[in-house]
Amino acid sequence: MIHSSGDFQSSLHSKGMRVTGQRKLILKVLEETGDHLDAEAVFERAHKRDERVSLATVYRTLQLLKGMGLVDQHFVSRQHDREVFEPVGAEEHYHFSCLKCGKVVEFRSPLIDHARQQLTQELGINILHGCACFEGYCANCMPKE
Repeated sequence: MIHSSGDFQSSLHSKGMRVTGQRKLILKVLEETGDHLDAEAVFERAHKRDERVSLATVYRTLQLLKGMGLVDQHFVSRQHDREVFEPVGAEEHYHFSCLKCGKVVEFRSPLIDHARQQLTQELGINILHGCACFEGYCANCMPKE
């Protein structure tokens, strides 16, 4: 993960890109939150701090940051229609999404980790990223019988 504004600026400059206040703000929003933010949520938080930030700028910046390896994109629904962004550097984890309230819960699983290791060994492949998302109802939204 990029840990300082200087590192971020160096990364952009080395790729011939400008460092803008809006780009720094969007990365800062992602680094400061513990939530799973989609592009619209990033926009809302950034726009509160700087009204000049547009939704199009957020989308372009998220793609730029993803391409630079500074943020990861995760899907949290089976249709892969809800993507969230997180700063790079977190341990591999997976997501559960509540179908009623939309709450997203991160979790780690030794079983999934074992499956990845087994696939690597059996198929002779190198897995760089895995995506597993689970859907259902959280404890608060579970249908009562």
